[in-house]
Amino acid sequence: MKPLWQRWVVENPVFRYHLLGQTRLTVARPLWQVLSVALPFVVIYFWLAYQVATNGLPALVITLEVFALWLLAPLMTHSLFAMEFEKATWDMLVLTRLTAGQIVMGKFLSRFVMLLVFASLFTPLLWLAANREFNDMASPLMVLWGLKVQWVIVSWAILVSAVTLWLSYHLRRGMVAAAASFAGQVFVLFILPIFWALFLTLLQIAGAPDPSYLRLETLGRFTWFFSWSWLPIVYNPIVAAVGLFEFRTSPNAPFLWGIWQGIVYLILAVAVLWALMASVAKATRKRLL
Repeated sequence: MKPLWQRWVVENPVFRYHLLGQTRLTVARPLWQVLSVALPFVVIYFWLAYQVATNGLPALVITLEVFALWLLAPLMTHSLFAMEFEKATWDMLVLTRLTAGQIVMGKFLSRFVMLLVFASLFTPLLWLAANREFNDMASPLMVLWGLKVQWVIVSWAILVSAVTLWLSYHLRRGMVAAAASFAGQVFVLFILPIFWALFLTLLQIAGAPDPSYLRLETLGRFTWFFSWSWLPIVYNPIVAAVGLFEFRTSPNAPFLWGIWQGIVYLILAVAVLWALMASVAKATRKRLL
């Protein structure tokens, strides 16, 4: 039995096609067209690098990376399965000897690699901005802070990609899957925390047992993992990133703040991908792995 890495990546034609084949089709255009599209982004990137190196603004870099990765994740993933159904190529893919795991993970890992590439573009910008703002980015604590920020942002993008891939398979329409993914993000990131905070505030006004005010400082340093009344807030990736920015090198920061949220996002992503592989295996009568 070959290892999963070899079957899902090295010898997987689905992974090669979505990572390399589609990329070649995209750039197989006249050189002037490629340059006209790429050059403005290159100019903006280096202009942004100059600005953050001069003025700092790490919060701006984090905000830009959040918007970029969390918007790109569903945009890159929404059509991976829907395209097979819309172009009537799904039946041909099912007739191959590929397992359900190879089909699902080949598609997912191709987008995972792209997410890492985009995240790597923001890493030097974050380092330049933090070095200018805090003047000690070379210290181990600040390096760890930068890694935790990237961990939270990328792990949430991975979860969004996994959920969007699940939607693409079950809804079978790319635009519908993308719309559902974006709507879900808006609900989880913004609407749910606002209504939950309002609910806790109303509990206090009504004289219910004090659920504590909505301040990160009220969380126990080693007990915040199990604070069920805070669940929709502390596991919100925006709150996690803001908390990392606020605490930075503080010795009183909640234990494993940022790291634990990222682990939870990845566990959920694995669960979604496993459910998707099980669905594909059941529908096509293929082996799971």
